[in-house]
Amino acid sequence: MYICIWHQKQTKLYCCCVLFSTEYREIHSSISGGNKYKRLDSNALLNYQSNSDKLQGHMAENINCGGFVFYNNFDSANLAKVELVRVPEICNIAISENETRSCKSLSSDDTFDYEFNLWTKYDCHGTEYQNNNRTWFYFGVKACSPGICVRLNIVNLNKQVRMFSQGMCPVYKIIPGQLHWERIHDRPTYKVDQTGSDFMLSFTYYTPENQKAVTYFAFTYPFSYTDLQNYLKKIDIRMAKHYVTSIDDIYYHRECAIKSLEGRRLDVLTISSYHNILNVREDRFDNMFPEKHEERPFKFLDKKVVFISARVHPGETPSSFVLNGFLKFLLNREDQIALHLRRMYVFKLIPMLNPDGVAKGHYRMDTKGVNLNRMYLNPSENDHPTIYAARNLIRYYHHSYNIIEEQLSPEIESTCIKNKNNIKMKDIHLRTNVICNTPTRLLQRVKLMTLNERAKSDTGVKYECMFTSNNLDNTCCGEGQELSSDTHEYQNILKGKYTDKTTNQTETNDLSKSSSESGLYLYIDLHGHASKKGVFMYGNHFTDPEDTIMCMLLPKLMSINNPNFHFTSCNFAERNMYLIDKRDGMSREGSGRVAVYKMTGLIRSYTLECNYNSGRLVNIIPARIRDGISKTTNHLFVPPKYTPTVFEAVGAALGPSILDLTNNNPNSRLPNSQYRSLRGVRSYLKLTQMNSLSASCNKSAYKRKSRHRSINNHISGS
Repeated sequence: MYICIWHQKQTKLYCCCVLFSTEYREIHSSISGGNKYKRLDSNALLNYQSNSDKLQGHMAENINCGGFVFYNNFDSANLAKVELVRVPEICNIAISENETRSCKSLSSDDTFDYEFNLWTKYDCHGTEYQNNNRTWFYFGVKACSPGICVRLNIVNLNKQVRMFSQGMCPVYKIIPGQLHWERIHDRPTYKVDQTGSDFMLSFTYYTPENQKAVTYFAFTYPFSYTDLQNYLKKIDIRMAKHYVTSIDDIYYHRECAIKSLEGRRLDVLTISSYHNILNVREDRFDNMFPEKHEERPFKFLDKKVVFISARVHPGETPSSFVLNGFLKFLLNREDQIALHLRRMYVFKLIPMLNPDGVAKGHYRMDTKGVNLNRMYLNPSENDHPTIYAARNLIRYYHHSYNIIEEQLSPEIESTCIKNKNNIKMKDIHLRTNVICNTPTRLLQRVKLMTLNERAKSDTGVKYECMFTSNNLDNTCCGEGQELSSDTHEYQNILKGKYTDKTTNQTETNDLSKSSSESGLYLYIDLHGHASKKGVFMYGNHFTDPEDTIMCMLLPKLMSINNPNFHFTSCNFAERNMYLIDKRDGMSREGSGRVAVYKMTGLIRSYTLECNYNSGRLVNIIPARIRDGISKTTNHLFVPPKYTPTVFEAVGAALGPSILDLTNNNPNSRLPNSQYRSLRGVRSYLKLTQMNSLSASCNKSAYKRKSRHRSINNHISGS
């Protein structure tokens, strides 16, 4: 239970967690000089010494302070301690019934009625792994009276002067009342203490008219582990209601790859079309896929994998909204660009790589104080299970579904087995639907299947599957018409004529496949960024000019498809692959972007970064082919404040940009851009690279000349 304690010396009200009976109980040795007790209410009178270190283990419940209730016991919440600084002489402050106030700007004459100091929890707060990350905050407040002005000071944040000097504001919502997050309207103030170690952020708000309402505040737009699970559940329900009628329909699969240290799901989504789908499911790795009732997704023939992940750093919530935007785009049944993407690729999405850190309200680390985005080269199954699973999947798809001995058990059981007499097959329900081949106006009746594959035996759980291979009834629009090559290929796949060439390979052979031979096409890890403005990408460095242009191409296409993407802020330097972090002393060589390149040789391996607040510029976006020239101008010239909608638009822009890479975008913006074609974009990048190399050479030559001149002057002077 939380109670308020008045400290005579400091004349401040502290809120802490204490246990007490109806009698007064001394919970701390008397303060030097001896302090007398003062009764605050009829329940308790306690002597308390202010010591934040001794409070760290006690902040597990909601905090009552000064008649306010501070909520900090929900998913992603972060609030450690509250201190009442200022109390009004008269607590019951009334305002007119017609006056409604929320988080609005205060005039110079306005004064606040209550003031609180608040402390956030460190990452891994109160444990042996506690570290210095303390930027994320998220809590709720229920006031004692409506319409009063409250000032909140968050006193122990990491130093974030640049971000807040550029107009960054916390966000708020009111439940019930205002269900959507908004930035607070009054720009916050900030200051740094004399030591430079703590950063204090202050802002004010008016308590809502509904006295039962709770106002929630957060560092930026939250997206918790619970939010993710609810979001994916809605998608599961929606996708389950849809009947498959065409090979162009959406293939959607959700599975748990592994459990986190605290038992939360690492969800992996597989999205594609039914083109080139095989009658073989992906393999079950040793010590992965703990939900035995969840089948693995089916394999695909000649469709490369696009692998996208998010939230390896818990506080970087923009990454979740970018992934959500891309996911919404992929699941759009009407969009032709999304349809082409699903035909060409298999998408593997990991929405939350650090679910424990997210649930705990951490900013950067996992529950053991580890920066998981430095663990990709050699993750531990026991210490970094989510990165261990993600890395295994990346290598598995790189080798085109081949099993690698080091990561899999030697006694792996195939997830698709033949129907032998001693195995009981479950019912396989068939639905007859129509597939339309538009170019030839060919209609073919195909029996598409729904599988109930789980069969239990005395020895455990086995997974069985069988496709309708011999019951393809052809009904054509005209006599003598032949099936298209695509249809023949699809039939052969259904009949099981494709043989999966699975071989065991060691990790030392990971780089034996070139980027073109890899089963991976693209890897992107999504992040948020506190200092550098805009939306941009980090790519890897290559000595081959063609590889460099290939790496730069997707970011450049993003700047053509999204108004807030900053191509000029992208970084492809070798130095950026091996930088040592000042915070934890670890190299970026262990990050997802660099490690995936090291493991696979994949050129298109990126980190996508989104500033929490805003950007430096706005791109003029050309019209799509079907829109006409009239829509080439962008009416927004001032960079907007970034919101979930802006971040989702960045994710959606990945779709057309990926298709533009291979000139397969049916509604591209390239013909109406200044580059006119993909070849024009590549020529621009080649020229940019040449100019950059020339400038670098000139800079080096200038430094050498300056050094020689300095030496000569020194010799002459002596």
